[in-house]
Amino acid sequence: MQRSKRRKKARHWVSPYLKDRNEKGRFASDFEHLHMDSSRFIENFRMPPEIFDELFELLQPHLRPKKNTRPKDGIPTKTKLAIVLEYMAAGTLQSHIASCYHISKQHIGKIVSDVCKAICCALKQEIAEWTEATLREVADGFQKQWNFPNCVGAIDGKHVAIKAPPNSGSLFYNYKGFHSIVLMATCDANYRFTYIDVGAYESEGDSNVVKNSKFGSSVLND
Repeated sequence: MQRSKRRKKARHWVSPYLKDRNEKGRFASDFEHLHMDSSRFIENFRMPPEIFDELFELLQPHLRPKKNTRPKDGIPTKTKLAIVLEYMAAGTLQSHIASCYHISKQHIGKIVSDVCKAICCALKQEIAEWTEATLREVADGFQKQWNFPNCVGAIDGKHVAIKAPPNSGSLFYNYKGFHSIVLMATCDANYRFTYIDVGAYESEGDSNVVKNSKFGSSVLND
């Protein structure tokens, strides 16, 4: 005979620890102090305070809060941006970042997704299309700044660690011993990205990653 299991009643509708966000969370207690100390701000967010403010202005239209039935619990847009930049700078310390900001780990995941989408929407026009004129401009930069002639970009790849997707086998398993996807990018003489391709299987190898990208196929097809 099966007995129906009763759902355990939660002690609190919202954890008291999370309720303290606006008083004791990292953004409320520490952000303004960091903002006034440029070197420490860069250590935590990998950009100067003025660049953070500029990025915030660009993202605001893309991160307008949806209708909230509990507005007192809403997380401000600037807090979301701070969370995501610190999470990206720290790597995979999602639980630690959640604790510092007094936000649940599950909510942090949604914030990271929303802010990254907003960044893509706001900055997608920042990388110009490759034309003869833009490539000549990049080559001039390498010539003048680094005395490196006829160079239209520096290219490299990065293994971005992920959890293996279900039923993926060894597609995402790399030679370093963990699962990842490949971020391939080129930049100009001032370290500004001029092309980005992300999502290739690690098992493809460097040559196939380049060949299967839009950049690689364009080169192969003249």
